[in-house]
Order: sequence, then C-alpha cells, then structure tokens
Amino acid sequence: MSNVEIIHADLTSMPVDAIVCPAHKHLIRGQGISAQIYDLAGPQLVEECHSLEECKVGEARLTRAHNLPAKYLIHTVTPQWSGGDQWTAQTLQLLTQCYESVIALALSNNIRSLAFPALGAGTNKTPHSLAAHQGLTVLQKHIDSFERLIVCLHKEATQDTWQQTYRQFFQNSGLSHTSP
Repeated sequence: MSNVEIIHADLTSMPVDAIVCPAHKHLIRGQGISAQIYDLAGPQLVEECHSLEECKVGEARLTRAHNLPAKYLIHTVTPQWSGGDQWTAQTLQLLTQCYESVIALALSNNIRSLAFPALGAGTNKTPHSLAAHQGLTVLQKHIDSFERLIVCLHKEATQDTWQQTYRQFFQNSGLSHTSP
C-alpha cells in the first residue's frame, strides 16, 4: 500500500513514471507549470502533441516526457475558477473528473508512480483549499493501485494549505505529508 505524499519540490525534477501537466485544450504550451514542463521537455513534446486530438476539460492525454526525468506526461485540462458563483459545483466536479481521468489513464498504461501539481489552483485560480480537497479525495481512493502518488507543490505556503486539508479530512486514511 502506498501513501499520498504532499511535498514541496520541483515537479519537473521528479523521477517518477509520470508527471501530470495542466494542459491547454489544444495541448500547446500554457502558462505556469505547463510552460515549464514544455520548455524542459523540448520540441519533441510539441511535435508529439500535434498528433493528438483536442483534450476537453476533465479529459487526459498521455505523451512521452522526452527530456524530463519522468517517463511520461499525463496532460489534463482543468476548469477555470469563476469566483465562487453559481458555477462552483460544476467547476469542482470537472476538477474531480481531471483527477479521475489522469488516474484511469495511468492505470491503463501500467504507471505505478505519479506526481501531480495542484491541479486547477495555479493560473486557473481554484482556491488551494478546495483544489486540495477535490484532489486528495480522488487520490485517497486509489492509493492501493500505485506504488507512489505525490502532490508536488512549488511553494511552502501551498504545501501548508494542502497539509491542513489533509489533517482536517483525511488524517487516518493512509495519506502522508512529507518533504523530499
């Protein structure tokens, strides 16, 4: 049985089977961590993505990771947060679908170690406490299917928020929060 790890580290340096890339629907270089992943993976990633069909919000696509230490990238298009209005429930459902799609694609490709950023919480602005709850709820259901599930956060304050969410909702469910 594995644990979900909540760490503060550089996602692009993770030596795992796959890292998750927040994606643009046309699988082109986006902003934030997406831009960093594309820049480091190199032009081969751009070429490979051109051969894939559009990825709708909540779906996932698999590519090689090229120049990154991971073997694969799993791209998923996250929903845009709209400020807690009437679309909040739909946004959170779509964010959950992103995690579920990534997990399903990983399992169907025999991926045993997987590192996630804070999906939806970067440039798409979902509050980290809500993004953490949605993500950890899905990951907690699948801990027995992987050797390693990691939430890799680039700021210590973000890690603190995810750890607080963990403690509040998942303390006794097989999750851990560590630093690399």
